[in-house]
Amino acid sequence: MQETLSNASTPRKNSFPGRHSLHLNRNAGDRQVCPESRSRWNAAGRAVAIVALSLVPGLFPGTASALPPMGDHYSPRENLESIDIRILESARRTIDIAMYAFTDRALGDVLLKEAGKGVRIRIYRDKTQIHDRGDRMHAFLGQKNIAFRIKGNGPRNIMHLKAYVVDGTILRTGSANWSPVGEGAFHCNRHPVSCRTGRLQQDNNLFLTEDPGQARRFEKTFERLWNRGSNVKDPESFVRDQSQRHSRRRRHEHHRSMY
Repeated sequence: MQETLSNASTPRKNSFPGRHSLHLNRNAGDRQVCPESRSRWNAAGRAVAIVALSLVPGLFPGTASALPPMGDHYSPRENLESIDIRILESARRTIDIAMYAFTDRALGDVLLKEAGKGVRIRIYRDKTQIHDRGDRMHAFLGQKNIAFRIKGNGPRNIMHLKAYVVDGTILRTGSANWSPVGEGAFHCNRHPVSCRTGRLQQDNNLFLTEDPGQARRFEKTFERLWNRGSNVKDPESFVRDQSQRHSRRRRHEHHRSMY
């Protein structure tokens, strides 16, 4: 019996030679990691943290990684709507927009959200496009921090720009209007037939730059357009009248469809 107890109290030799990174401290009841192993773990932790930050840029909106790459983007291969949304959501102070067609509901919702956060927004539009049945300007009537003006033009001397500048630093230009088809926002999994036929797939580009000179030139041009003496005198009444006409037309079409 004494021999058995003596053998039990004798520490066993390590049955796994070479595994010396972890040692069990029986007195303290904790684990001690050797310096070499600790340094390897620290390096691995830093690598994991870097990858995690790169994958979730939305958690840190002030970082450059939260913005899409500068330069050209093309639809329908890219969803330009999602790029516009990311740029607009980066605004902290101002957004100045000159947009020919504007029927995209998601972009309209983003502007309302940014205005609610205190971003001051100005929108310059083409008069003929306000007649569009899906035009989004009616959603901005009476909204705080959103002002708009309309070029007093006809079907030939149109306001054909599709551009905006955010905080005077990021300029967006290109051929893509703010419509779902213009922005390539119709995905193939939602509209497989249109992807095969090209029926809802416009070919457009969107260009982004942080060049200060180009941003200043757009701002200078925007101020000239905004302050034209020939602009529509009462843009809010003009938009409200068009919205009411669309509503009456929809009611009339609905009434006809019942018979």
